[in-house]
Formats: sequence, C-alpha cells, structure tokens
Amino acid sequence: MSYSENRDLVPAVKERKREPFRKLLENNELGIIDSPLQWIDPEIQDVNVRKTHRAYRLASSVSEDMLVRGARLARDEELFLSGPDVTQFDRDVLAREKTSTVWQQSKEMKIILLTCCVAAIAQGWDQASITGANLLWPADMGLEVNLAHPEKGLKTGDVWKFGGVNAITYFAASSLGAWISDPLNEYLYGRRGALFVAGIFSFVGVIGCAFCHSWHTLFVCRALVGIGMGAKASVVPIFESEIAPARIRGKLLVSWQTFTALGIALGNAANLILRKYWRWQTASGFVPAVILLTLVFMCSESPRWLIKQGNYRKAFEVLVRLRRHELLAARDLYYIHAQIQVEASLFSKRADVETQLHEWGTDANHDMYQEEFKKTSAPQRVLQLFTINRNRRAALASFVVMAAQQMSGINVFAFLAASFLADAGLSSIDSLWLSLGFGIANFIFSPIAYWFIDSKGRRFLLLASLLGCFPMLLATGFSFNIQDKSAKIGVVATFLMLFTLAYSPGGGVIPFLYSSEIWPLLSREGGMSWACFWNFFLAGILALTVPSLTKSIGNTRVLGVFAGLDVVAFVAVWLLVPGTQEITTLEDMNYVFGVPTRRHVEYQVKSVLPWKLQQITHQSTRRKPAALYRWEKNRQRVAGTNTAAAVQRTPTRINDAANPVL
Repeated sequence: MSYSENRDLVPAVKERKREPFRKLLENNELGIIDSPLQWIDPEIQDVNVRKTHRAYRLASSVSEDMLVRGARLARDEELFLSGPDVTQFDRDVLAREKTSTVWQQSKEMKIILLTCCVAAIAQGWDQASITGANLLWPADMGLEVNLAHPEKGLKTGDVWKFGGVNAITYFAASSLGAWISDPLNEYLYGRRGALFVAGIFSFVGVIGCAFCHSWHTLFVCRALVGIGMGAKASVVPIFESEIAPARIRGKLLVSWQTFTALGIALGNAANLILRKYWRWQTASGFVPAVILLTLVFMCSESPRWLIKQGNYRKAFEVLVRLRRHELLAARDLYYIHAQIQVEASLFSKRADVETQLHEWGTDANHDMYQEEFKKTSAPQRVLQLFTINRNRRAALASFVVMAAQQMSGINVFAFLAASFLADAGLSSIDSLWLSLGFGIANFIFSPIAYWFIDSKGRRFLLLASLLGCFPMLLATGFSFNIQDKSAKIGVVATFLMLFTLAYSPGGGVIPFLYSSEIWPLLSREGGMSWACFWNFFLAGILALTVPSLTKSIGNTRVLGVFAGLDVVAFVAVWLLVPGTQEITTLEDMNYVFGVPTRRHVEYQVKSVLPWKLQQITHQSTRRKPAALYRWEKNRQRVAGTNTAAAVQRTPTRINDAANPVL
C-alpha cells in the first residue's frame, strides 16, 4: 500500500470556502493553528516537492526522494510512519528526537550555542564593568558625586552627568544598536556578520573607556559599548530561536539571560579584584569580546536566514549538521518553506495572492516569499510592524514583556548596584561584595526556568515572577531603614537574594526569549529591534533618573515605587500577552498572533478570571476554560473503501497539562 492509498489516515483537503490564509493570519477569531500542507492532496504535494527540489537546485545537497519523504513527515508524522517505506532507522531517529536533551544535541548546535553564550557573557560584563568604576571615576574626573561617601556632599549637576554616563549606554543601545540589526543582517551576511560587528563595537568601547580623561570621552565610549549591546541583544536571541529544535527551544533560549547574568557576575568579580583601578574595571570586558570575535568564524549561519535569501542548498546543509539526519533536515526545510509562502500573504499587495496561495501546491509558486522580501527595505519592514494587524499584536506583546522587566526594579541593582548600595550607607567594599552576590544569585536562579519553560510556558513564568517580586522588593526597601549596620547588610542581602530568586526565572529569562519567537521571518530583525529598543530605552531612563530619584526620596521609597510597578506589569502581561509555550515551530506563531487582542482580553476576563476566582474561594463549579489556541486536525475516515466518508471538523484542543490557564 502506497503512502497516498492509506486513506484512513489521510487528512481531508480543506474546502476552498474556508477562511483564506490572509484572513486566518490577521483575524484568527477561533485561535486555530493551521498547516498549509493540509490544503493539498498528498499526491499533489509529492509533485510539488519535486518541483521545489528542481527550482532551488537541491540535487547536490539532498536527493529528490529524501525531500519528498521529509515533506510527508512535515505534513503528518502519524501518516508518514504508517507508510511502507519507513525503516527502523527512521523510527529510531524520530524517537531519539523526542527524548534528546540539550546536551545530546549536535556538535554544530553546541558551537552556535557556545558563541551565543559568550555573546551573552559579553553583554552582562559590559553592563557590570561600569558599576564598580562608578565609585571612583567621578572623583577622578572632577565630579562632586561621592557616592561612596555621600556625607561629603553631592552636586546636583554632577549627579546628572554621572547619570548620563551610565544612561548613554542604554540610550545608544536603544536608538542605534538595536535598530542596526536589520541592515547588518541584510548587508553583512546574516546573523554571524551582525554578531561580529556587535562584538567590534563592544571591544572598541570597553578599551576606549580605559583611556578616558574626562566624563565627555567616557560618555562617548560607553555609547559605543551600548551600540554593541543593542546589536547583540537584537541578534543572539533570534539566532538561537532559529536553530533550536521546536521541542526544546525554550530550554535553549534560557541561555541568553543565564549567561548574561553570568557576565554580570564575572564583571562584578573583576570590579572587586580591580577595585582600586577603575580604568581596568571598565576595560575588563575585552576578554569575552575577543572570544566572541573568534567563535563567530567557527559557527554556521541560521538556516532560516538562508531560506529567506533563497539559498536552500546551504540551508539544508546547515540543517543536516544541526539535526544530524537528512530526514529531519528535509522535514524542517520543507515545512519552513511552506509556512513562509503563506506568511507572504501578510505583506503582499497583489490582488491574486490568495489564488496563488490556494494553488501554491499545483502552480509551483515556490518563490513568492522571496519575491516579497526583495521588494522591501529595512525601513519598510519596520513600518510593517505597525501597518499589519498580526505584527501590531506582536509589537504590543513584546513592548509589555520588555517594559515588565524594567518595571520589576531589577536593573536598579544590575546597572547601579554598587553606587545604589553605597548611597544607602554601606561601605565601598560591602557594596561591591553585595553586587557580586547579586550577580551570582542571578546566574544561579535563572536556569530554574530550564525545567519549566517548555511545560509551564513563558507567560506563566513571567506572571509568577512578577507576583513574587512584589513582596520581596518591598521587604528589600524597608530593610534599608535598619539602623544597625551589620544587621542591615545581612537583611538587605537576604531579601535581595530572595528578590533575585523571584525575578530571574521569569522576569529575567522571558522578555528576550519571548520577543525572539513571536515575529514572522520577514519582520524578525525589525521586530526584535523594536522589543530591544523599549528594553534599553527604559533601562536608560532608569540609569538616568534613579540616582536623582534616590537622592530626592530615598532608597526605601524608590523600591516601593517599583513594587507598585510590578503590580501594573502583572496586569498588563495577564491581559495583553498571549502564551506561546506549546511545542510549535516559529512559523506557527503567525496563527497565535492572528488572534485579535480584543479576543485575548475577552478570554482572560470572561473565561479565566471567573474560573480563577472560584478556585481561590474554593467554590469552583465551572470547568477549566478550553484553551484559546487550537490545532486544526481534520481527518477523513473511511470504513473499508476508498470513498470519502464523514469529515470530522472538530479542532483538537491543546493539551491542558502543557497549557496552564493563568
């Protein structure tokens, strides 16, 4: 029996009267996650795959038959495994994929992850390198700040200059560094080229800081560091998300925040070791920058970026090295190809786009997506973040999660830890030790997300984190009122560690991870730039204003303000941020963000909230609300004949265990 003859498992072909792709991606009221491969007959798909193989000249990379088999697997694994040409080796490969851990991934995957982890370490080190120097450089450059000894006097104008030097890093990251991601990817050959340029900015910036003799030149050098930081943050998370297997994508993306936290810890350790030499403190960040610039030449390019450029041969070769098996590489290549052709409907202005999409399996419109990509420029792709409904929802969600990270209050300690603690009356050495403890705690607690990110989900972890940050931040603030110095250090350190425990696995890990996943491929660089812009811009506002705000209202009230902002952030995330925890490809996110924001808010307020309130009061009479997002699984069943029987049209509900309602 052939693949197409096993009719009891063949998914029913969707009727043309169903919602067109463009409408499904822009106004997905039912929350259905679909696959374009289900729109055509298996026999026609096989013909189409062979045309795709010839169109992209894949003969030198993969056989035609292997690509056909990979496309069948992408369409329906159950149907594929029922076919007669499936070997035991194929079954073993698929079984291992479902159980393999991060440590069992391919060598190529590990090299790319190592490169991204070193970039994250450089990111954290760049942030921390100025925190210890803040205790010394103002006096060396004639500013009357004296954060280590506030009783000696503070000069308001100099405090603003001090804040400006700290803030410019994040303003440069938001205004320049984040936004150069798209042109760097387009003109400097992809993620690797963009990452190399980001590393150059970081290296030059930190070395330049060591040779500054005025706050003006230090201001410029920290701006260069900021450009590198913004570019790295816009590239690394999407690089990781694009090479990761769907099943463990969340686990791999935890590495960005975890190793950024490690970089902060290492930077603070360098600050402590070099506490008498602020120039060496600022320059110490050259170590990870040099390693990053070396590793960039050892890793492969993102296969999705290569597909976007129409280089399918190279993309397949990279996928083989990442997945270690041609069958899995062929599956991923063809599924990405199919979904991005549908994605083109979001951007195309052609009147016949829907006809082409309905006929894409028969008319061999294989390069529709690449044609649309070539018509756009970086500014146009940024503009599309706001002119396309699906993108606007992603832009709103990414803004909320990035703002939530800054509203949590964590960066009061991450960016200004030594000076903030010194201003509270602690000695320079005590504040440096507490800064180091904070960095180590952030590094230790961030990987907690590894065990929950793909089961509980991104949104759940972020909400739980913000809920925990609120009381811990209040307690940390009140601890500054303790009069006994030794007791104050112990209590502040304890609640600071507990606050970090609440923050790291959610508020720390989720924002960049989430923002890297939710964009269509054509808008991914611009979308991540948008998200990073808000993160760094708000961080710059904090770095600029917190010193003066602390001087005006004191440490306790400052932390009280951020505790209140935690509550605001919790409500915003709960209402406006869709969950993306299910094990789906990046391309499937198009259907999630096709659901109108209004529909998501309605679901939270009218379905989830009443159920939760009854759970809290132990008076639950409601059933758990059905999941908002569902996969369409239409199957045609026959009983002993090849004639069509009833078509079942009940969308499969997402597994409740993997979709906690919150």
